[in-house]
Amino acid sequence: MKNILKSQSGNIAIAMLLAVIGAMSGVTISSMAVRDTVAAQAELENTQALHFLRAETNRGQAYLEVAAKKDPNIVGGVRTALRTIPMQGSHFSKTYSMQSQVTKIYTDTEAIIVDVGGELQGSLTGASLTEYGVKSLVETKTGAGHVTFGNTNKTMVRKYGELTLLQDTGPVFMYFTDNELSPNDEHVYFYGYDVINGPVHCNTDIQIKKAGGDPSSPYYNQGWPTFLAVVTTSGEIIATPPNYPEDEVFQGGLKEHYDNYEYPTSMAAIKSRGALIGGHADENKIVMVEVNDRSITGWTGQIYDSRKTRKLWPNYPMGYPYADGSHIAINSFTTRDTIWSPLSGTSAVNGKSYYTRCKLWLKGEFGGFQTWASTDTMWLIGNLKYQHTNIGDSPVSNRYDMLGLVSEESIIVKYAYLDPEDSLRYYDNLGSDSALDNGIWIYAAMAALGKGVGNRYEDGVFTFEYQHPHGSIPAVKINLPNDDPDGGPILFDWIDLHRNYWPQTTAHPWPAWLDYPWYNPIWPEAKPYLERGTINIWGGVNQRRRGYVHRNYYDNEYPSNGIWNPPIDYCGATSSPANAFNIQLYQNPAVSVVLQTRHFTGAQGNGVGYKKNYNYDTRMYKTKPPDWPEFKRQGERLPLEQGSWLLKKPPRALI
Repeated sequence: MKNILKSQSGNIAIAMLLAVIGAMSGVTISSMAVRDTVAAQAELENTQALHFLRAETNRGQAYLEVAAKKDPNIVGGVRTALRTIPMQGSHFSKTYSMQSQVTKIYTDTEAIIVDVGGELQGSLTGASLTEYGVKSLVETKTGAGHVTFGNTNKTMVRKYGELTLLQDTGPVFMYFTDNELSPNDEHVYFYGYDVINGPVHCNTDIQIKKAGGDPSSPYYNQGWPTFLAVVTTSGEIIATPPNYPEDEVFQGGLKEHYDNYEYPTSMAAIKSRGALIGGHADENKIVMVEVNDRSITGWTGQIYDSRKTRKLWPNYPMGYPYADGSHIAINSFTTRDTIWSPLSGTSAVNGKSYYTRCKLWLKGEFGGFQTWASTDTMWLIGNLKYQHTNIGDSPVSNRYDMLGLVSEESIIVKYAYLDPEDSLRYYDNLGSDSALDNGIWIYAAMAALGKGVGNRYEDGVFTFEYQHPHGSIPAVKINLPNDDPDGGPILFDWIDLHRNYWPQTTAHPWPAWLDYPWYNPIWPEAKPYLERGTINIWGGVNQRRRGYVHRNYYDNEYPSNGIWNPPIDYCGATSSPANAFNIQLYQNPAVSVVLQTRHFTGAQGNGVGYKKNYNYDTRMYKTKPPDWPEFKRQGERLPLEQGSWLLKKPPRALI
């Protein structure tokens, strides 16, 4: 080494070596700097693209608000305008282009219910929510300004995301009315027996009255009603007497002069996605359905008119047989009969809605999430209960079953009916005040959407059938004397139509104390029922107008004055059981019948109809039955909630 250092050529060699090492180090450092610069630019480009993707997704969501107002379906999808943003720096020149596609999606999946704080809440995807998708794509080109217009040289940086947005159909109220007045335009009151434990809203004033109540109840409120959840009204509270204890009545809170809710007029979602039962629209058809878990069976009834005549004798059947010409008149009239045929059996699908384009009679035990609906009146002919909830129990912990009932007219608790299978009379909705089967159990959210367009009697209500009972003379067999040429016994029927002018006229009105023909669905009936037990609800009641569930024997606020005109609620004289009529039908042998109204066994009271046991199914505040109608405040769109945002491998283009 010393010799090399002492040598002149050796010094030159070392110098050259050091120069080579220095040059190589410079190249290495320069290469590292270039690599770091490229990596930094790539990271900047990648990060900026991700930020732009987030911004573009938000733009797609904002665009959805506008697009959905113009076309709520937007099933085919709409796109935002293509947006380009150039970015330049000393060593950076890129142009980002971005666009989103918005589509409306429906999914039919099982219910997803989450236990939050010990109380079940959740959502039924697709069945109770409208789902929208926002697909956003961000691409990058090298360069900025006009040089990028024809440039197809895209960089490797591309970002793609899919945002899911869920639009709730609005709340299922425990109790909702668009108009708190009755079909007779009378005030209907909440009073001492009423205990409401779910959200309440009325678009008009709410009437409360200090009257009645059960002193043994833990919610007894000195005759005032009790509301345990929030109550909102677009009007005010009108109390009788005027001074009332607000905090004790409205224990969940009260908001007066609140916004109106837009009550729907049609079941558009059900008609669009539901399964049609019973065929084409026909106002002269009945579909009778019984559901057992998810099995659907029943009957189809075709109503037809027939012309009949009956001879009029004031004392019929007294004096039978009659000589020709002994009658004083002939009644000629049209009756309606029903021909029944079995309904083809089928199975319900979880998360599905079903509807008829005619009258619907419904009862059963429902499994899964189902909605049943009708474009005509819906009649509840028996209990509507859940497969996984015992009668009388709360359904809040039931993760499997939920029921919706929707009618474009009214929903009515049926008094009684003739079963098409055995032609027997069934009183399935009547009960005592104490037994578990104490009336009718309705595990469902109900919506009566009918809008009378000026005819208040056509507005949708939740109510009960046969509100002004009177006795009528049933068919009777009489063993006539042996010298009678026809022998005996003989069946005498349609007795009221043999004794009275029909149809009624001004000169010959129908007797005020005698039941109007066919007003009772199983007419004639000598001793019809007044008090019928309790309407037990676990769900909600939503209606266009306040329907009656209990009546007085005689309505002094809307008196019929002995006139019969049932379509406008004029129903003869009082229904009081104090009015009893002993009608002699035959003298020898002596045959008579007593016409007198009565309470169902074990049902107490001083009127006609049902007591109320209304309970809110708290699952329904978030979870809804399939295709439940939208409830939203006046002029507002229902809010969109973000479901998920997923970053995915970018496609070649938006699809």
